[in-house]
Amino acid sequence: MVRTFSYLLAILSVVVVTTTIPVEAQTVTEDAEAAQPDRIRGQITTVEETSIVIATTGGEEVRLGFSNGVSIFSLSKASFTDVDFGSYVGSVSVRLDTYSPIVRDSLSWLHRGFELRIIDDEIRGIALGHTSWDLSSDSVMSHGWVDDLEIRVLSIKYGPTEEEETDVDIPRDVPIHRMALGDKSLLQPGAHVFAGAQKDANDNYAAVFVMIGKDGVVPSL
Repeated sequence: MVRTFSYLLAILSVVVVTTTIPVEAQTVTEDAEAAQPDRIRGQITTVEETSIVIATTGGEEVRLGFSNGVSIFSLSKASFTDVDFGSYVGSVSVRLDTYSPIVRDSLSWLHRGFELRIIDDEIRGIALGHTSWDLSSDSVMSHGWVDDLEIRVLSIKYGPTEEEETDVDIPRDVPIHRMALGDKSLLQPGAHVFAGAQKDANDNYAAVFVMIGKDGVVPSL
């Protein structure tokens, strides 16, 4: 289990922010950005013994090969009432031109969340940090624990200093999901997925992780 968890952290990890640079000023280094797997969203059309075929949201067809180390996760429906202090969460957001209502020694920008993932304790700590995302040019993904809570504004904390947290407002109309470990039985034609994959020397994709929607959930972010 220790080896598996370490692998999960490595394949899904985002940039670990420093303690000397404010969150608003941080940028992802070229090396770290290049190390991230390609993000593929769509619907499974074919399931084979060592691969799946995905019809992507962009209208392409992509084959992902599987190795024994591929990580599979499920996303199911959850509620904001499931969030508590110390919960481990992830959220895609964009910064707003207003300050957070959460009071601390220094002012922090408020972000608008587009999804909230409540992450099971079994994989707590996965992808800890804050990095750019591909929802829009200014979107970011933050993973960490809920350090503060003000109505529907979460402080997602991923380090020991005040700069290492993102305050995210979760509107009532955004999807809230629970993320948990899954298995290959979830890989079925018609399932909606969000996958991370890397190309080999022959330009073939190898899946690093696959998130699979359950109960009608579509993992779009």
